Amino acid sequence: MKIACTTLACPSWPLETIVERFAEYGYDGLDFRGLGEQTEIWRLEEFSSKAAETAEKIAAGGLAVSGFSSSARMFHADPADEAKSLAEVRQYAALCRKFDCHMIRVFGGGLEGAPIGEAVETSVATLRKLAEAAGEGVTVAVETHDDWYRTAPLAEVFAKVDAPNVGVLWDMHHPFRMGGESPQQTFDSVGRYTVAVHIKDSVPTGDGKHAYCLPGEGDVPLAEMIRLLRGGGYDGFLTFEWEKRWHPELPEPEVALPAYVEFVRGIA
Repeated sequence: MKIACTTLACPSWPLETIVERFAEYGYDGLDFRGLGEQTEIWRLEEFSSKAAETAEKIAAGGLAVSGFSSSARMFHADPADEAKSLAEVRQYAALCRKFDCHMIRVFGGGLEGAPIGEAVETSVATLRKLAEAAGEGVTVAVETHDDWYRTAPLAEVFAKVDAPNVGVLWDMHHPFRMGGESPQQTFDSVGRYTVAVHIKDSVPTGDGKHAYCLPGEGDVPLAEMIRLLRGGGYDGFLTFEWEKRWHPELPEPEVALPAYVEFVRGIA
């Protein structure tokens, strides 16, 4: 399967360095979660007036844009916030068409006390709107994150949504670490809906907390999860989510990015 990494891993690298290093390390794609200090990358010149030039640079490096990771959410406790997510998805959908990309990540969203049954029904309606905002050929991928890391309710949402361009982004860390799910439990719930994945590893530190570590150095059963996906026919990107932007104490990208390539290529 193809491998990618999010730009969270290298917040200090300019675009030219990202393309050069990703290609050097053996990546197939890159997922944009901001660039430099800007998280809303459609506001940058490289993704507006110079978008065609940027796309050419990425393609010349032998890379594809595997996804755009938005801050949009599937569920909003305050319905007034829904319009913000729809507007953001429209912005990223426009970028997808400029960069021949077919996936936008959205979060599940926090429940903030809402009953799960009510949240499921609201999410079904909102996800249909997000899919319409993305348009044909662009898939809205809901991450197993926020209050949706226990995947049975998320599976219920997808069983009810009839839009063709929606799917699950299986963050392999959260259902296991926070939700206590086994790889098989998560796969049984959302494996058939999975269109993208995020991969990261960690070790428990006590009091329900954890510390991120290089892939293969923690106890998240990543190899088992990847094999389950392969067995189920998944052929999308395996995206490394090294959260250096949010956790500056993590090892530098020059260390982490090659280590991920070695880890994934070593899984039979």
